Order: sequence, then C-alpha cells, then structure tokens
Amino acid sequence: MPEIKLKHVVSCSTEDTTHKADNLLSSDTYRKWKAARSGEKQTSVILQFEKEEQIHSIDIGNEGSAFIEVLVGNSSAVKDQDYEVLLVMSSFMSPTESRNSTNMNRVRFFGPNQLQKSTAQEKWDRVKLVCSQPYNKNIAYGLAFVKFHSPPDKNDPLPTTSPKLTKLGQFKVKDESPSSGPSLQPGSLFFNRDNATKSSTPLKGKSIDLNLPATEASPAQKSSEKKKESQSKPKPETKQQKAKSKSTQQVPFNRIMEGVVFVLSGFQNPFRGEIREKALDMGAKYRPDWTPDSTHLICAFANTPKYSQVKSAGGIIVRKDWVIDCHKRKQKISYKKVEKESRQNKATAEVKTVKEEDPYGGSTDENTDAEAEEDHPIPELPDFLRGKHFFLYGKFPNNERRLLLRYIVAFNGVTEDYMTEKVQFVITSEGWHDSFEDALMENTNLNFVKPAWIYAINERQKLLPYQPYSVVP
Repeated sequence: MPEIKLKHVVSCSTEDTTHKADNLLSSDTYRKWKAARSGEKQTSVILQFEKEEQIHSIDIGNEGSAFIEVLVGNSSAVKDQDYEVLLVMSSFMSPTESRNSTNMNRVRFFGPNQLQKSTAQEKWDRVKLVCSQPYNKNIAYGLAFVKFHSPPDKNDPLPTTSPKLTKLGQFKVKDESPSSGPSLQPGSLFFNRDNATKSSTPLKGKSIDLNLPATEASPAQKSSEKKKESQSKPKPETKQQKAKSKSTQQVPFNRIMEGVVFVLSGFQNPFRGEIREKALDMGAKYRPDWTPDSTHLICAFANTPKYSQVKSAGGIIVRKDWVIDCHKRKQKISYKKVEKESRQNKATAEVKTVKEEDPYGGSTDENTDAEAEEDHPIPELPDFLRGKHFFLYGKFPNNERRLLLRYIVAFNGVTEDYMTEKVQFVITSEGWHDSFEDALMENTNLNFVKPAWIYAINERQKLLPYQPYSVVP
C-alpha cells in the first residue's frame, strides 16, 4: 500500500517550541508534535496532502494522548462542519495509564474495516487530527507520528517469496516469508483422521439396489406413496405469510440509520464517543454542531441553548436510549416507541420497589383487642422541601437514587424527569460537568448540590442551607 505524501501543515491549535507540528511531515519517529503547555483540554492539527487521495489505512504513534480522532476534508473546508469523520475517537491510553504516565507511546494500525466506509471511499486532500487527554493535566501530549496509506494498485506485481523489509520510522520490520511446505493448522490431523474413518465405515440402514425386476405395487403402497407426495409438496403461502416474510427481511446493520445526521449534546467522553461510534456503525452521519442537513439531536438535558435551537428549527430530539436500543436489537426503532417503553419500565420499577419495601402489605402480627380499639392518627411528615423542584443527574452508587427520591417525596419536594424550567436543584454525585454551564445559561436559578444535603436534612429534621453542599467547577 503506497504511503500518501504530506505537503505541509495548514494549521494547529498549539505546538511546543521544540516539538512542532512540522515534525509530523517527517518519517522519523523521534520527531514528534506536542502541545505548548500541559493541561490542554484538546489539541488539533490540520495536514495537507499533495493531491486528493483515497485513504485505505492509517498508522498512528501516540505521545501521551488518551483519545485520537481523525477527520477529513477538502481545501475548501473552512468550518468544522465541513469535515467528515474518518476514524471515530479511539482510545490509546486507559485512565490508569494516563494518571501514571505509562505506555504513552502506543502504536495502533487502523485498516479499512475500522474506518468509516462511506467516508473512506471518497478522495480527500486534507486531514484533521484531534487529540485529548482528560485524565492527566500535568503532561503536554500530542502525536509521535502519523502515516496514511492509499489503496493498493491493481497493477502491482504479486509479492515474491523473498523476505521483505518494511521501514517504520527508524526501525526495520522483517516480514517472514511463507513456508514452501503445506501449512499445518491446529486440529487438522484429527479432522483428516475423522474423515478417513467416516469414509471407510459401511453405510447402515441404507437400501441396496439389486436391479430386481419391478413388481406392481399394491393398493396400500400406492395410497401411502400419495400421502408422502402430498406431505412433501410445499403448501402455497397465504397473503398474511407473504406480508410477514417481507416485514422480516432485515436491513443490513451498516444501513439501519441511513439518512440520519445527528448531533450530540450534554455527553462527556468516553461515553460520548461510545454513542457516536454506535450510531456511525449503523450508517448515520455525525456533525459537531447543528447544520441545515442535520436531522436528529441526541440530548442529555432539556431546555439547553442547543435544545432550543433544534426545537425551533424543527429537528427531532431524542434520548441516548434510542441509539443504544437500535444498536442492541440491530434494527431501527421508532424513537417514540423507545420513549414509551422507558416510561413504562420506570413505572413498573416504581411499583416493584413499593412491593419490595412491604411485600405483605402490612404487619404479619395479629393485633390484640386493645390495639384494635385504639385508633392512632397517622403522623404527618414534615414539608421541608415544599415548593422545591429537583433533578437527579448521573449515576449513583447502589440504591442511593431510590433513597434520595424517597426523602424528596417524603419532605413534600417534587422530582422532574428532565431538566425543565421548574428545576431549582440538580443533585449529582459525579462532581461538576461541562454541560452544567449550558444549563446555567438557560436557567440562572439552578443550584448544583451533593446528595449529602438531603441526608443532612433527614438526620437533623429541619431545612438546612444548601451552600455548604454545593458542587462547583
């Protein structure tokens, strides 16, 4: 596969004085590109090819980046919307490796099966590499090297059996020539032995034709033969069966979401990358921001600026469950059906928790006559949270979410399923999230607090100020 030549660096977001972006134009692996300072949220570089080329495979050498994404475009590209995703955000370092600064120079090779097929089939003359390292703010990260390969030429001669030397930077990799003798694969001896024993064993229960003269069959034999023929003949399909067979014809997995152009809002990596990768695998197209050709917004919060923009533009707003369910069932499901099922599952889960709390519907002990005569009034619960609306964001350990819901409802508070305008308090145990800033721009009355505030109100049985329990950036 011929290597695509890089012409020059169009632009880069940041570069070190020693390890500049121009180093990527050289094939020497020790000349790398790094950010100017440590703790960069995201870095990117745009490279120009000598001419338009079709990209068949990519070789990437890492330099401390946790995630690397590859986008392609043409010389006319001005905005980020003009670039197409060729390689979805791929992991090069785990969170543990990032924090310990280990395995920072991992090399990965991406073949045609790992690239987006629709994008890889076209020709491009510009490529954009986006790197990020959210787990370690104390290192300056970037790329050690990157190489792009075009598809192999059909007119190229077949490779000879002589050993081939491949140069990877300053290192030479020797490809072993295939052996001249027949290859011995695991289990082949036993497979051949079984085939030999099967072929040598006589056939049992088989009738042997002795070329005897044919005799006229009896009436009983004729009737049995007719029955067998009638049973062997396939019955004609009815109209319902034909319609059912047509409906069961499955669409190819990589074309399930063909025609869907989606935008993500409110999700953070690596979960953001997982949702995008699942949608792209099913044939959808991704846009970093809402464009005229966008069709769906996969949103984590309601009433954010992007949510309002898409709603006014008439776009379809869906939850992440729609992509996850379509990928799991391997078929395109109506997003309205997914929302209906999620509401039903939530309702059944609430009923189930009530049954688990009191499976017998009351006490199993029989009341005495004295207890039966006494009519104790049901004590009223305090209404510390009257008029306050809550939204529970993110994941909570064990059964903490259910416990928080019980306390809020018990103290006469109200929980919302979405981030609506009524929400005053967002309870989260995951710390500050970048999407909270967008929510504050839409609703300035929001307060982000820890679950400890609700627990403290229950312990002291009085309303406490929320400020000591606030979640801040």
